[in-house]
Order: sequence, then C-alpha cells, then structure tokens
Amino acid sequence: MKTIEEFIAALDPGQREQVVELRRVILALPVELDEHIKWNSPSYVHDGIDRITMNVRNKAGAVQLVLHFDTARAEVRNAPPVMVDETGLFDETGLVRWLSDIRGVITVPPGTAVSVLEPGLSSALEGWLRIR
Repeated sequence: MKTIEEFIAALDPGQREQVVELRRVILALPVELDEHIKWNSPSYVHDGIDRITMNVRNKAGAVQLVLHFDTARAEVRNAPPVMVDETGLFDETGLVRWLSDIRGVITVPPGTAVSVLEPGLSSALEGWLRIR
C-alpha cells in the first residue's frame, strides 16, 4: 500500500499541484479527519466512515473529490441529495454534481487553480461532513 506522499509523488506535475492544494483544503476543515489510501487514492474518514475520496484516474484527467458514505448507507440513484442547506438548496456553491442521494462529485478541471474554488469548496465539504 502506498503512503499519501508516495501517491502524490507519482502524479504528473499538474495533478500533483491540485492534489496537494485539495489535501490542504480538506485537512484545514474544522472537523477531525483521518487520511489514508483506500481504493488506490487518498481518502478521508470522518466518524469512522470514508466520506471524501480523491479520484485522479478518469477520462478527463481531472482531479475529483467523491463525496460518499463508504458502504455505511444504501445509495438511491434517483432520490434527491441528502445535502440540503438552510435555504433548501442541495449545494449553494454549485460545485457538487450529484450522482445519487448520498454520492456527489466535485471536479477540478486540469489547469484550474484550487485557490479559485477554495471558498465554495470549503463550504461544500463542511456541509457534506455535517450530514450523518
């Protein structure tokens, strides 16, 4: 099993920069997270459940954050997302593309600076981790 550092070192320079910056944003969130490699990618555990996993192996070459509940909750593909904020919106940042009620994806396209997305990204991730 690779360490996080070995995983990052093996990436091409563009993805490496994005992954390092995403990791910084994730680890700065005001919740306790454990970081490890799972599914051959960095994954972040909150309250004993993998909740955020990076995906760098996709057709677009983008870095993605997959928001999920590991296998702790059953997934319903056609149901509305469980992440609703106080305004009734599922994600006021517009960053999350929902694949089911409990699985969404945030995509950082190649060449996009994470700093441009950081305020909305932090907000979306904090909102996601508040859901039980």
